Amino acid sequence: MAFEKLTAKLDKYFGRLGEGEARKIRSADVGKIIAKLEKRRADLALEALKKPHKGERLAQKIEAADAMLTRARFLLDKVQTEGPEADGPDGKD
Repeated sequence: MAFEKLTAKLDKYFGRLGEGEARKIRSADVGKIIAKLEKRRADLALEALKKPHKGERLAQKIEAADAMLTRARFLLDKVQTEGPEADGPDGKD
């Protein structure tokens, strides 16, 4: 998933959080975003090693991934501390 789509998802979730609807956000969904960001960051770091001539641009992308990871982890923490999730034990309402 491209950074733009992940950013859009995070923005949507932060919008819900701002509206006091954190309980509607599933921890598992935020976890998936975190996993995708971590994979993307690892891929970028590997690419930076393989292509040092693109170092500056890749460093910017890695920095953006780090910022998004920080936001996603903050969101996950907020979702987990806001109380029980809206869905049941099987992940459905």
